[in-house]
Amino acid sequence: MRVSYQHANVHSGNESTLLRFTAEDGTRACVLVDAGDNVDVESMLADDEYLNAILLTHAHIDHYRTLARNVHHSAPIYTSPATASILEQALPEAQKDNDLGEISVALEALNPINEWTSILPTLEVRPIPAGHTPGAAGFVLRFRDENSSDDPFTGDQYLLVTGDFTTRPCAGYPGLETTYPFDIDCVLLNVSSDDEYTTALNESLETVLERAFAGSQVVVATSSLTGVQYATILAHVATALERELPITLVGQAAKLYNALEYDDPGVTTHEVFERPDEVLEDGGVTITGPESPTTGSSHRLLEAIGDDPGALFIQLATDNNDGVPNTQCTTQSVRLSNHPSLETIDDVVRSLAPIEVVIKHARGGTLNRFQRRFDRCFTWGTNDQDVHRLYEDGRWNAPGWIAEETATRIRRRQWEALQEHALEADTTLDVTRREPITLKAEGVDLDALEATFARTAVDPYASTDSAAVASDTETLPTETDSLEEQSLEAELLARLDDIDAKLEQSEETVRARVLSGGEGDQFLQLLDQTELEAGAIIELSIKSASHKE
Repeated sequence: MRVSYQHANVHSGNESTLLRFTAEDGTRACVLVDAGDNVDVESMLADDEYLNAILLTHAHIDHYRTLARNVHHSAPIYTSPATASILEQALPEAQKDNDLGEISVALEALNPINEWTSILPTLEVRPIPAGHTPGAAGFVLRFRDENSSDDPFTGDQYLLVTGDFTTRPCAGYPGLETTYPFDIDCVLLNVSSDDEYTTALNESLETVLERAFAGSQVVVATSSLTGVQYATILAHVATALERELPITLVGQAAKLYNALEYDDPGVTTHEVFERPDEVLEDGGVTITGPESPTTGSSHRLLEAIGDDPGALFIQLATDNNDGVPNTQCTTQSVRLSNHPSLETIDDVVRSLAPIEVVIKHARGGTLNRFQRRFDRCFTWGTNDQDVHRLYEDGRWNAPGWIAEETATRIRRRQWEALQEHALEADTTLDVTRREPITLKAEGVDLDALEATFARTAVDPYASTDSAAVASDTETLPTETDSLEEQSLEAELLARLDDIDAKLEQSEETVRARVLSGGEGDQFLQLLDQTELEAGAIIELSIKSASHKE
């Protein structure tokens, strides 16, 4: 068996790759991984080559923009069942603003799989969980070579395509595993990274919850798949906090949420709406798209809340985004890109201990830096569209630019790494969604959110009746006590509690500006610094200034 790779769009996203597997009898399989910008697989194939399969890792448009144009020779599009369901909704919607070709061809070629699937008699593929976004998958390709010097008993070799990944789960879909029941010999590694993702996620959650629990209308503008993930996280956070939080998904995010058969507490969907007030609610969160507030439902809902100083419009952008126009409402933009940290990428390579790593989804300086990053494997960080042979004659090759002395040193380190490497027979390769959702695993700092937003057991300003007061005393009224004595005792205890509560209050004078007046909810902006905790109940003494500040 000979195995080679060829970048399909190294000067665009560099997420797309053509793999070639050639058996001993000359039979060849060509497999395209993702179909991003500027991919033309037909121009890459020789006259005697045919496209056998396309592997689609997930339903972000930068990975499927040329999918329909690259379906040739009746090749199936293998993907996870969830991503297939997403594409049935996403392709017709994306076609409205993008020239994707004949999307019906791609829809007919969709072939969702969740088990080993044969491409050649000696070549099989299966999806594996990859985190990153709902439904995302990597792929393991297993090929057999009886001439293998690494495993003479079975000859099985394993190549892992990560696609975009996280080791965190995403909205219940599991993340990429770092141990498998078999040795991973080669990794095609997407190296898009973000060290600030969990920080950005938790800061956005705190902002959204603070405004929603205060009774404001909150609009979250983001991509449809991120909207599904964010709604799921918000719903489970509210449940953990024992707080009610109405969450409304609209438009494409609502369609995908329904297609993936989510059913989270407090979440309702409106695939279409005529008036903004149908999907906006005081104290609720409305999640819409696109990220940009200049078009679509995001634009309509921003216009609806734009004159309300108490409302919040927040963008969750995966990349550079359009600015928000000047409005009366609060606006905020958060970069939320669900990729692994650089440390996580290093840990994945260290744990898998592959012989070969091919760097993908990077260009220029990033590609060059990763080419020198790993010292226990051969790293291919090529900046071209040449055909590079990874495996032949029963052996994984060293890149041609590596000196023989260096190659020998790397092989020795690789052997040492394999001695430390343990297989994990219990690793679950199933790509379906798992329950229950674990917020901590998804990157949520629930302890911090509970400290800020969880309801207290006793509200010192709530009215008390005799039963409530009696339950808090050490000596409960007995059946022999007269009703008059019980009533008098309860009244005295209630008055003492009121006195204690007032004595415990601190008194502070601060200035505030009225942001919204008239009927309905009113909002104040504090002009002086004060130590107030979210959820605290305070008493206001209002003294109007004779002039506006």
